[in-house]
Amino acid sequence: MSNRIDEIKNELLGMPEVIRFKELEGYINKNERINTLFSQVKEKQKQMINAKEFNQHNQYNIYNKEYNDLLNELYNLPFVEEYLELVDIINQKLGSLSFLIEKELENKMK
Repeated sequence: MSNRIDEIKNELLGMPEVIRFKELEGYINKNERINTLFSQVKEKQKQMINAKEFNQHNQYNIYNKEYNDLLNELYNLPFVEEYLELVDIINQKLGSLSFLIEKELENKMK
């Protein structure tokens, strides 16, 4: 079983998307401006959720505008858009893999 796990792990790590993601991740992690913007975007998301939860529509709209402005600024920085696209692609592939593993386990348990 552990051999199969190692095979899957190596396949995932060898995917061109994962290799490029790791390259971009290294660049992004070292870039203070990008990290600051990611933190600000996350904070605005929290504020939007809270404002929505407490029916503060005007405040929600303000936070939403600030969120979109921050997101646009983030997307205009080098490599960020590609990085976020790769996050989505990798998450989709991991989701598919997870689904296949669940089905295989179900079949083996029957």
